[in-house]
Amino acid sequence: MRITDVKPRIVDLGQGFLWGGRREMEVKAVFLTLHTDEAIDGYACCWSAQLPAESVVAAVEAAAKPLLIGADPLTRPQILAALQSGARVGTPLAAIGVVDVALWDLAGKAAGVPIAQLLGGYRQRVKACASAPPCETVDTCEPMLMEIVEQGFRAIKLHVSGDLQTDIETCRVARRAVGGEVDLMMDAMGIYDRRKALALGRVLDELEFRWYEDPLPDTDAAGWVALCRDLTTPVAGVDSVRFSASDYARAVADGAYDVVRMDGARHGISQLKQLASVAEAFGITCEGHSFGPALAQAANLQVGLAVRNSDYCELPVPLGALDAGVVQGLRLDREGYVVAPEGPGLGLELEPEALDAITVASP
Repeated sequence: MRITDVKPRIVDLGQGFLWGGRREMEVKAVFLTLHTDEAIDGYACCWSAQLPAESVVAAVEAAAKPLLIGADPLTRPQILAALQSGARVGTPLAAIGVVDVALWDLAGKAAGVPIAQLLGGYRQRVKACASAPPCETVDTCEPMLMEIVEQGFRAIKLHVSGDLQTDIETCRVARRAVGGEVDLMMDAMGIYDRRKALALGRVLDELEFRWYEDPLPDTDAAGWVALCRDLTTPVAGVDSVRFSASDYARAVADGAYDVVRMDGARHGISQLKQLASVAEAFGITCEGHSFGPALAQAANLQVGLAVRNSDYCELPVPLGALDAGVVQGLRLDREGYVVAPEGPGLGLELEPEALDAITVASP
């Protein structure tokens, strides 16, 4: 089997994202198709967050396409090694990651099995965690959480509004609203300084939150170590498009994280699986950061299904909000778990006409 064509495109998923409660961003994603001479196609889709989708597409065209055309897609390690050497001189990790996922999708389809099985396989479902939008006012918190619980979620990740007192009160309202039956997490999105991060963390300790994500900018390594030491709530990090698994490993060894998080769609399935192994060696969990389009959610889920030190699969809400372009996105069972899709590779079936309808640019 040989790769015959490489086709990236940009899709608009039709939903905004409020970054740190302050700046709204469009959710535009990079969708990649790898065609082969055996009529098997590999797909991947990732939201590149603050990195423009156009820059990821340009990197795929310039750095990845020449390596991929004519290559055997099952020689993934060799292809990735060549791409990763370019990361030293500016190739975005998201460009490497989206190629990696598409190669894994091809491998699963060629073998007729889900990616999780290729990775070793461990279970058939993972507990779902809703990625809730920031609460602009405390009054909007409880109704929002009740809607999420009604969708079947038994774990919810909140996001900060950018105002410390509002965020503290929101956490208190959230715990009162859902009681002890729903796991709660807080994502500070790296916007607080050490003093504010510690103040919010003390409240999370009191309210028994499951984790405290990105409390500080990822550049403040010493601050992360201090928070891990001073708080009982596990500190989770870090949502960075700059960090590879090796970067995380050094920080974990220094005691900077109690939980590590990485997006398997942006960084690649190979990197997320490697990070999970690093985390397991240090006795901590590794959670996929799967806010994004349906194929991105599936990439993170496939790793979560294959490792034993991952507890959650994060999904956008309302459920299915970013599923444009696929016939059926990920769904929950009655106990609030994401069930493994049945198809090979990533496991989801594309809806070509719907995908074309949301495409806004292609080389």
